[in-house]
Amino acid sequence: MHPFPIDLYAYNNRLRDAHPAEKILFAGLTMLICLIASSPLVAVLALACVTVAVVRVAGIPLRAFWYFVRLPAGFIVIGVLTLAVTTVDPAGPQTLLALPVGPWHIGVVESSLARAVQVASVSFACVASMLALALTTPMVDLTDQLRKWRVPQLFIELMVLMYRFIFVFIETAQAMYIAQNARLGYSNWRRSLRSAGMLAANLYLRSQSRASLLFTALTARGYSGELRVLTAQPTWSRRNLILIACVESLLLLTTVATWWGAFV
Repeated sequence: MHPFPIDLYAYNNRLRDAHPAEKILFAGLTMLICLIASSPLVAVLALACVTVAVVRVAGIPLRAFWYFVRLPAGFIVIGVLTLAVTTVDPAGPQTLLALPVGPWHIGVVESSLARAVQVASVSFACVASMLALALTTPMVDLTDQLRKWRVPQLFIELMVLMYRFIFVFIETAQAMYIAQNARLGYSNWRRSLRSAGMLAANLYLRSQSRASLLFTALTARGYSGELRVLTAQPTWSRRNLILIACVESLLLLTTVATWWGAFV
């Protein structure tokens, strides 16, 4: 696999030449509507729209999209479990599951389960929207848009440097793992634990050293607090704007319908 798959897809998809502001608008409005609606139905619909945009429109394989969703999905599942599981009254009418733990009963009630489903669905939709933006828009295009929107330069430079240092961290970890694996450091369970511990113990120090060397190289080349790169001048697409308007209108109508159904 490519060492930096997000950048690989960001530079090689069918939406690469689309205006970055269009993709930011789509992702931002989708997340905003999901957060305002707080409805599992709206979140599932938004997730479906984002998946279609990434897979069908941008041409990114569904397997690759799911590969990037898996890690945040794990954090979401762990988080919503704390919402679903709570202390319950075993004789309560809404109790779905009750397990005795000492003097208490731990379980799931209808309200906590509904809240967990709501939070999980909205979180999945927001994460998918953000990943859609990351997988279709290179960092240089995002920073160029932020400069045009008069975002403080310090904030932009911190974004760029942190993004680059993440790559330094990944490169260092991969190089250390390959060196350990070449010496049969992961040939059995005991050696794997020992090698993983050594990697974790030395990873930060090596990454910090490489990051310091990188910053020194930038300073030697005249770095004064701003990194400038050449970017293309994209144009707005009427077709894309119409598609964005249709998708967001559908989500808004679904939101209003869910609110109306709740209030009637």
